[in-house]
Amino acid sequence: MNGYVQNKSPMWAHAMKRTIGPGQKVHLDELYEQYGKKHSLAAGEEFVGWLRNVKLKDHNKWNIVLLADDEPMEEDKAPEPTEEAVITKRIDDMDPLDIVDLTVRKARELIPTCTNKKLLKLSLNEANARAHKDSLCNILRKRIRELETVVRS
Repeated sequence: MNGYVQNKSPMWAHAMKRTIGPGQKVHLDELYEQYGKKHSLAAGEEFVGWLRNVKLKDHNKWNIVLLADDEPMEEDKAPEPTEEAVITKRIDDMDPLDIVDLTVRKARELIPTCTNKKLLKLSLNEANARAHKDSLCNILRKRIRELETVVRS
């Protein structure tokens, strides 16, 4: 049987003894092996009708597609990468609060590119007042020290 059942909702769903993610497809062959033979259903329209009426009643959530045998079935492949301009906010244009809210991983990428010592000091003062920001404070102190040594030399 050529076709698939697709979860159209943005949420994960549990149906037919499996968890199906948003946009994920389950091939009709698998479902026919599981249910069609057990319930003595003919492959094709009869089985798809049974799925629609018995197992997958919510038409807003499930998309059941039965393709003709001569139609090629869609392959599950990654979308083609498109060349889009990645817009990132420069750290020199950020607020001190924006810097404090950065994850440590993101801070390790962005803070070494910052040249605004005043912004870094304000961010350090704000981060010192917050709990669980020790790693961020260390990154900020290190960058401030680097900028001060550049100014002195």
